Amino acid sequence: MLIPNQIKSLRQYFYPCLGGILGGISVSNHFWLIFMPISLFILWEGNERKIANFWWGFFFVLISHSWLYDLHPLTWLGFSWFASLIIAISILLFCAFCGGLLVYFWGLLVEMILWKEDVFKMKIMPLTIKVFFLSLTWGIGELILSQTPFFWIGLGESLVPGDIYLAGLARFIGASGLCVLQILIGFWIFYSHGRWKRKLPFKKIFIFGLLIIVFLHLFGALKNPIKRNSEFPVAIWQTNIPTREKLKIDDEFIKEKQSIAQEYALANQAKLLVAPEGTFSNNLYLSKGIKINTLAGGFRNYDNELRSSLLGFQIGDKSFTSFIDKNRLVPLGEKIPRFLNSFSRGLSAVGGIQPGSDSRFFDPKFTPPLAVAICYEISDGVKIRKAINSGAKLIITAANLDPYPIKLYDQFLSLARLRSIENKKDNLLVSNTGPSGLVQDDGKIIQMLNLNVEQNKIVFPNFSSEKTFFTKFGDKPILFLFIIFMGLNIFWKIN
Repeated sequence: MLIPNQIKSLRQYFYPCLGGILGGISVSNHFWLIFMPISLFILWEGNERKIANFWWGFFFVLISHSWLYDLHPLTWLGFSWFASLIIAISILLFCAFCGGLLVYFWGLLVEMILWKEDVFKMKIMPLTIKVFFLSLTWGIGELILSQTPFFWIGLGESLVPGDIYLAGLARFIGASGLCVLQILIGFWIFYSHGRWKRKLPFKKIFIFGLLIIVFLHLFGALKNPIKRNSEFPVAIWQTNIPTREKLKIDDEFIKEKQSIAQEYALANQAKLLVAPEGTFSNNLYLSKGIKINTLAGGFRNYDNELRSSLLGFQIGDKSFTSFIDKNRLVPLGEKIPRFLNSFSRGLSAVGGIQPGSDSRFFDPKFTPPLAVAICYEISDGVKIRKAINSGAKLIITAANLDPYPIKLYDQFLSLARLRSIENKKDNLLVSNTGPSGLVQDDGKIIQMLNLNVEQNKIVFPNFSSEKTFFTKFGDKPILFLFIIFMGLNIFWKIN
């Protein structure tokens, strides 16, 4: 039988683990309204215990990034079944461990700033300054992570599709601001509950917070619709060629499929055909020439280096005449350490590629200027925003998410929808096995193809020059607030 101290000890481990699991489940999931607030409440509730912070972060990443396990099996790349299993599990556990460390360090900052006195007896002004600073610190942290090679899916992206109205605030504050907002909501629940539990006055705080949340939802839901048109029909080609089978497929097969997709596009008066990442092999040559302006994912050689690119073909072209290279490469998956080449291809079907320019602005001349995200570049809102400020009028996202499960497809779609909300731009998605379709400038899905089937479809994207507050100013307001609250926190501490 467990004695009270043992039960208390178990709870100290159980609740943070549960909180991380609930947070991980709610990332890009319909359960956000229930799970994420509970998760963040648990995070604040156990934050004075360092180990609790680690386990919350560990399980948050373990669940939200569990699709990494689906790298297994890698036998088609030369690994044994057992080695493949160890690699997939190790990558997932390593990412979860890093997530745990990040939240652990944030918890240390919370301990230094907040837990030196009884939070529930602090005056509102110093408490507000401290909590805002800590929340902004988390938001800045997620912004920094979004600039690294790692595919970070954090709190900022978790609002879509769970709370699309609150996510509407991304037009003003971006993903980083949404992240800060969620941390603050978690603290409001924790603080209201703590005061109620200690029989301290809490009703005014609870009602005031509730009214603010309602107002933010109403504000986020407000929008100025752009008049849609059907002047530029685009054909999207979801190829549905699994990555594990690509090595067995020759160029003639791809040319035949491309010809079918091209005829479909012409029959439906499309002005453009778009194909997903990695569709064309290295410097594919089309002897018959292109019959419709085309953007297709493929590979090209440059200075003895292999690049993954979105290639532009004008009518009559037999090889590409414009391109934009992929800049953000997957560690191990695309950019491979040299020592792995000694016994396999690494984790890449092409043996490793090199990054191109970090600009995501692409003007192929036969379409209005575009902001292009190739695969998980869609998680980098900074570069997409810069491309739109440079004149891009539509976001195009070309990807290949095979062999990952539907969970990653949903997360990827959430990222794409958030980029549309931030910049008020349609987002045209074309992926190998899905998701493929069109996302409206307010993040709502206009049309989405079925997953894991080859399909051609005509969509009508809007090309818009309109810019949001976020497009114009980006994360500068969040950074400015961070500096202000950091200064206020130091000033309050001195006095």
